[in-house]
Amino acid sequence: KDLIKYKKEHHISFPILFEEDAAVATAYGVWNRPQTFFINREGKIFGRALKEVDWTTKNMKDLMEYLLKEKK
Repeated sequence: KDLIKYKKEHHISFPILFEEDAAVATAYGVWNRPQTFFINREGKIFGRALKEVDWTTKNMKDLMEYLLKEKK
């Protein structure tokens, strides 16, 4: 419930993974939280942020625009 509330309050439209058993986190080598993975249209990890991300900055908006414009 807290995650759903957080997504609504921060206008987040992309998927967020929350898991209790940490199977996916372990598979991707995630040892601290929060972490953000940037995944391109081919499903490959383009990069990741190892801390909380301010999605309202120009750099983040530019990165999202770049990823959205990337050709398949």
